Amino acid sequence: MTTHHDSSPASLPRQILEQLVLETEIAKQFLQVLNDESAELMAFSSPEPLHELAQKKWQIGQQLEAAYKERMQLVQSRFPVSETQSSLTATLEKLDPQQQGDLAKQWHHYNALVSQAKNLNENNAIMIHSYLKYNQDALDSLNRAAGVQHTYDGKGMRKPVNTGKPLASA
Repeated sequence: MTTHHDSSPASLPRQILEQLVLETEIAKQFLQVLNDESAELMAFSSPEPLHELAQKKWQIGQQLEAAYKERMQLVQSRFPVSETQSSLTATLEKLDPQQQGDLAKQWHHYNALVSQAKNLNENNAIMIHSYLKYNQDALDSLNRAAGVQHTYDGKGMRKPVNTGKPLASA
């Protein structure tokens, strides 16, 4: 993913644009995995596909982070760190005017994808949390019905079964 970069001022905007295009492609892959995850959650039949998708999400997230770091190195090669922390818009104003329009369009496209991914990831998390809560409530009800007073948490620590409404009264 790392390539040799010509540090001449004229090529830097082009290099930043190319890196942003690469990040956008990775973001599209990430969004596709989130869409697949959402579809799998809607038709939930088994946890295995979700596990595989979670691994894919993590791998693509690592690629996206590496691409972001590469872009920031390019930007910081021309602008001091304090300036790059402000915004890409401010940085665009200092670049080659011919590249500004293309960079701005790509930046907008990239941000739209990232925003979609963020919203979809949040929605998927809500569905996962709902499934988890439903399953935990069902397990607690079954444990109460069986007379089980304690279960164990993820760390192996003993915890009481949640009390709540009984399944039925005698």
